[in-house]
Amino acid sequence: MIGRAQKLRCLSALTLALALAACGGGNKPAESASPGSGDSTPKAASVATSNPADGPAASGSSEDVSKGTAAIKAGDWNTARASFESAIKKNPKQADAHYYLGLVMDKTGDRAAAEKHYRDALNLQPDLQEAAENLTAIYVESQKYDDAITLAKGVLSRNAKNADMQLNLASALSGKGDLDAASKAFDEALKLSPNDARFYIAYAHHLASAKKNDEAIAKLKQAQRVAGEDAAMLGTIGFELRTARAVPECIAAFDRAIAIKDNADFRTNRALCKYAAKDKAGAMADLQTATQKEPTFAPAHYWLGSWMHEDGKFAEAAAEYDAYLKAAPTGPMAKAAEAKAKLAKEKKKPAPAKKN
Repeated sequence: MIGRAQKLRCLSALTLALALAACGGGNKPAESASPGSGDSTPKAASVATSNPADGPAASGSSEDVSKGTAAIKAGDWNTARASFESAIKKNPKQADAHYYLGLVMDKTGDRAAAEKHYRDALNLQPDLQEAAENLTAIYVESQKYDDAITLAKGVLSRNAKNADMQLNLASALSGKGDLDAASKAFDEALKLSPNDARFYIAYAHHLASAKKNDEAIAKLKQAQRVAGEDAAMLGTIGFELRTARAVPECIAAFDRAIAIKDNADFRTNRALCKYAAKDKAGAMADLQTATQKEPTFAPAHYWLGSWMHEDGKFAEAAAEYDAYLKAAPTGPMAKAAEAKAKLAKEKKKPAPAKKN
């Protein structure tokens, strides 16, 4: 069968976010919030799940399951789903088929079906760790915190060294608002996996939510220490530093990320940090590079337009707002872009942003 590896499932208090590799395996940019209005950053790390290309030990797997796992590796979700459904139709008690079908439904956005098949897999094979991890993650995302806590504690009672499940327990306790218990669970998770940046990031997110910014920043610095050359992880750290208003540290994290993998989402995030540091020229230079590298990356156009607008460069600003609307006509900042474009075309500046 396919070997195991761990990923992060991503949760965020923000409306939207950049889809960083730490949150699913790529650097495809999306949009997210920044001080003042709208968007451009990676999601915060929270709970661990097994990789869609990983799974339980394979002994006795059917031909359909083997075909389905090969389809997962190839990214062919339709074939994978058909294969696992066929396996279950032939043998409804095939735990691995339920697990993998749960993965497919999870990956393709049908959380209710994913939850059902993960549960079915666990009913058939209670020690199926991957199914338990993914089901716990779904419970956390669905704010079914008590269910997540019960399941996580059950797994940990049998295997107290399962670091990823300990992380999921901590995330569930944090979501429920049991801050002290969550902090203790995060401490236990870090003891089990002291060199995994994900754990420090998740802990930092918890601390920031509890308004413990200084402690959160300290954890993010530890995350940066162990992140190595993982550009996506460094980007996530940079985003968390930005939300914690640790501006110099945010810039430094994105400096490292960009040195490894230069892309529009990292540039846009660094620009927002530079702007907060009152380096507007540096911020705009980053955005101009971002729009040149990836012309369809909408948030870079929005912020470049906004800052040109501030400087009275009305025609240039209007062009950037229009570029945003072309790239993301229904994006989260579309209404703001439309309103600002109208002002720019009338050669009027926008109202000053409200200070926090």
